[in-house]
Amino acid sequence: MNWFIIIIVSILAIALIVFLVMRDQKDEKELEEEIDNDFTINEHEKGHIEIEEINKTVH
Repeated sequence: MNWFIIIIVSILAIALIVFLVMRDQKDEKELEEEIDNDFTINEHEKGHIEIEEINKTVH
């Protein structure tokens, strides 16, 4: 009787771990896509360089 309960609990624990890993990978992929598509550059900002950026590269 005890082995039966241990086997069922073990199978459920493994299934939970697999589910959480798969969900984490899906969420990570969605987050990366959202971050990649979040930043947009306007036509005005493409050629625009700040003075501070130039000073950092010179010094």
